[in-house]
Amino acid sequence: MLPVLVAVALAASPLAAHAANMEAGSHVESQARAKFSEGNIAYDLAEFQKALDAYSEAYRLMPLPGFLFNIAQCHRQLGRPERAAFFYRRYLSLSKEEPPNAVLVKELIAEMDEAVRKEHLRRLAREETARDQAKAAALRAQAEAVAGRRVQQGESKRNLVPRARTPAQADAEVKSGNSLMKKWWVWAGAGAVAVIAGGVIYAATAPQPRPTTLGTVR
Repeated sequence: MLPVLVAVALAASPLAAHAANMEAGSHVESQARAKFSEGNIAYDLAEFQKALDAYSEAYRLMPLPGFLFNIAQCHRQLGRPERAAFFYRRYLSLSKEEPPNAVLVKELIAEMDEAVRKEHLRRLAREETARDQAKAAALRAQAEAVAGRRVQQGESKRNLVPRARTPAQADAEVKSGNSLMKKWWVWAGAGAVAVIAGGVIYAATAPQPRPTTLGTVR
């Protein structure tokens, strides 16, 4: 009887393991379904990042290709065409059979590839515009520096050359010269008068010179 009991025990053991696996699988499946429902609600509310997180978690629990299509849709709604195209392609490649929406998915892939191409061209245009603006700014700064140096050089030259007198300044200088000339003649005349007067006074008051002849004896 002992071999029979062992055989029965060995036969019952895989069944118990399978039942445990079924129970665990059912639990994981229920979690995946819950995340899938959560993602659908978030997608309907246009909460695309939240929907993306829920679908990604559902795929981690149960890696079904259908989840990848929903993930691609979230990326498309979030304006990430390159990521969307990647997940559309993964959805098609991992599906065991061609899915019913394969034609639509291929059209979406072409649309995302075109969006990626246009975005690449826009990026190149922005970079070229930025380079042109930088060059223009550099040329503008260089021109301003040259103009500043020329202004400084011009001021230096003007400082070395005497400035032309204005008519008012010339008249003032002539009047000043005439005034000085008048004053000079006045003072010169006064000096001459003083000299003449001094000579007269000196002649009147100077002592008489002594005679130089010898006396005679009578």
